[in-house]
Amino acid sequence: MSTLKTNNIEPVSGNGITINSSLTVTGGITASLTTPDVLTFDPILTPTVVAGGMFYSSSGNFYVASSSAWTPILTAVTREPNSSSYDALVQLTYPNAVDSYHFGEVAKSYISTFGYASDNIVLANSICSDDVNGPTFINEINIGQFPSSTNQFLGPFMAGGLAGYPHTGRLAVAAWASHATTQTTGALFLINMPHIGISQQADLISANDNVGRMHRRGKASATGDQTCGAVFFAYTQSAANILGLSVPPTASQYTDNYQWYTLTNILYPFSASFTGSYSQNMVKATEYIRSASDAWIVGPNGISNALSFVPANLDIFYCNGTFINTDDGYNSYVTVNSFQKFVSGSGWTDHTAAFISSL
Repeated sequence: MSTLKTNNIEPVSGNGITINSSLTVTGGITASLTTPDVLTFDPILTPTVVAGGMFYSSSGNFYVASSSAWTPILTAVTREPNSSSYDALVQLTYPNAVDSYHFGEVAKSYISTFGYASDNIVLANSICSDDVNGPTFINEINIGQFPSSTNQFLGPFMAGGLAGYPHTGRLAVAAWASHATTQTTGALFLINMPHIGISQQADLISANDNVGRMHRRGKASATGDQTCGAVFFAYTQSAANILGLSVPPTASQYTDNYQWYTLTNILYPFSASFTGSYSQNMVKATEYIRSASDAWIVGPNGISNALSFVPANLDIFYCNGTFINTDDGYNSYVTVNSFQKFVSGSGWTDHTAAFISSL
């Protein structure tokens, strides 16, 4: 059984705790036993009551008062992975995709082999500023799909922009690098990924129109969704000159729209290739942006540039790939293209094969 944070847990309350979801529950609390999900609780040995306070925290464990007693509330959820049919659907487009929670656990484990604890590493997350890419928090019923397995890292430092491209540039690299924990000999970790949705909505699958779409919470269906919307507008701009803007793009016509300009500029040389279906074009455009992001980060203008001010002898771990969103309530996926390590003065070392083999 994989350990996963589910994205659609209903609120918990009281002692016993009311679970508005079909879950198998441990810890002396009863619930409907209809799915293999498991709630786990931190034990309370000697709780401390804080007068007038509703929550009490000790070493990161949170408790809620019920009358005069303190009761543990949900601290973690273990959940079976998505159905094998959803896995297979995603792997039709991304054959090497893995559950994102599993990716986070492997990343922590792999980096630890270099002697670093994950809570001593500043994570920079260069992923699209879409609400569904927010972190998954324990005890919060949010729509974020970025896995809770990465929450142990420090941060994340927000290093990206629309479509996950590192629009924040060298200044952001310098700021992030300067935040490395020096008294405890820490390291840095950068995850750079554009994102794309893959819906399991039946009518979209039958129409071969489900890639580049996801069923978002509060929406009637995945029909008409664009994920990533910035990728959609960039490739349609580059191919069809929507809104009458210049193609090839000129920065002066994208005033206050720098990120759209950058993405369109990346995709314009490939504009003649966007002749397939919506889903085919989205996959292609996402891959072009992923490749351009990767080239900037590892190239002469990115981390290795002198103006990025990366401290000497500081280990930087870097992972590039694609983040795959799913319909609301399901676990997201990740497909990894590269995993490298950079040390100022020594350059890049490729760890891709070793990292992927551990996924």
